[in-house]
Amino acid sequence: MKALALALRLALPTVVALLAVSTSAAGSQLSGAGNQLSEGSVEFSPSVSFSHQNFKRQGYGNVETSTRLDITPTVGFCVSRHYEVTGAFLTRHQSVNGNSNTALGASAGLTYNFNSAGNVIPYANVGFGALFYGGFALDQTAVLAPMVTGGIRVLVGSTASVNMSLGYQHESNADGEFNASANRVLAGVGLSVFPWHTK
Repeated sequence: MKALALALRLALPTVVALLAVSTSAAGSQLSGAGNQLSEGSVEFSPSVSFSHQNFKRQGYGNVETSTRLDITPTVGFCVSRHYEVTGAFLTRHQSVNGNSNTALGASAGLTYNFNSAGNVIPYANVGFGALFYGGFALDQTAVLAPMVTGGIRVLVGSTASVNMSLGYQHESNADGEFNASANRVLAGVGLSVFPWHTK
């Protein structure tokens, strides 16, 4: 709960600032604004996150270091104005005290886009995924389920949106370790582009 409260505290000022900017810019939106999420729309949402940590225990000489890089390009297809099917390719690279590994995987989900309020659209997503730490052998596979996210989209013109989100992710066999588990609270700000419509 402390992590969730901290994430909310960090994300709230960004959400308020972007809402203020989007409201003031509403009059300058293109006439096609809001068509991003119509039936047949294709959404592309790339995501990159990086973290590095140095950790030292009092009275010990060694400094432990860890680095993590996640790259997640996501593609969504709107089957209606409200429902969108999503799929993502997952890449995670980790290095702990000089020992590195890279996991590849995929995720799938369903997004519900609520009714818009001006150029702001709230949304919710639920999904699942897997990361393969030992190649595509099942003995070192991490299962990501559930993956639950809520947020808002601020439409920009007729082909993009700025997205703010807060989510929860449970990872079984975390980092490829059997019976290990991890719970993560994820806050983010990103950009989606809608390059074409299929209908």
